[in-house]
Amino acid sequence: MLAAGGGGGNAQPKTYSSGIGVSLGKAVAKSVKPRSSTVRRTSAPRRSSSGSSGRSYGGSSGGSNRSSGSSGGGGGGSFSAPRAPSAPSLAAYLGTDSAYQGAVSGGKRSLADFLSELGRKRGEAGTQFNQTSASMERDRVQQLDDLKNEFASRGLIQSGLYGQEQGNFQTKFTEQQTALKQQQAGLLADLLSQETNYRRENDLATQQAKQEALARRAAKYNIGG
Repeated sequence: MLAAGGGGGNAQPKTYSSGIGVSLGKAVAKSVKPRSSTVRRTSAPRRSSSGSSGRSYGGSSGGSNRSSGSSGGGGGGSFSAPRAPSAPSLAAYLGTDSAYQGAVSGGKRSLADFLSELGRKRGEAGTQFNQTSASMERDRVQQLDDLKNEFASRGLIQSGLYGQEQGNFQTKFTEQQTALKQQQAGLLADLLSQETNYRRENDLATQQAKQEALARRAAKYNIGG
């Protein structure tokens, strides 16, 4: 801006102080300069902060899980281990042990078959003995009659020679009859011995099967361990 000069002379331009221009320039510069106090730069999210937050969350979660697991484990320790089932009685176990029951039933069948065979042999021996005895008796009667007729035809029926021959024949017959009875008794005794031995072996096999069943019972229910 220019200031008007004084009355009548040549007007000289008035020199203004340079300080006003500088002040004006600073004012203008100040008016157009962005105000850092009101306009802020939005900074990008910091990975370190986010990562730290994630790790903190994960660690907290893991810690929570570990704490929960530890707590659960501690809770589990308060319960006692399940008790093993009590062992059944010997009779009850043997009644359900298939191996033992199979051995017992098999032994009974074998014994029944063996006794049946022995019964058949005894029956045959008895029949044979009876038939032989009857045959011997028939022969005895027939031979005594023949001896009597022979001595009668010779007129010696009243002689001592006839009585002697008759006595000798009767003695031989008695010996043969005794031998037959002894043979029969020996046969029956042998059959009885076979039965006794077989019953003993069958009982031993049953006892062995029982001992094996007891061992299985002890192992299953930890008896005596």
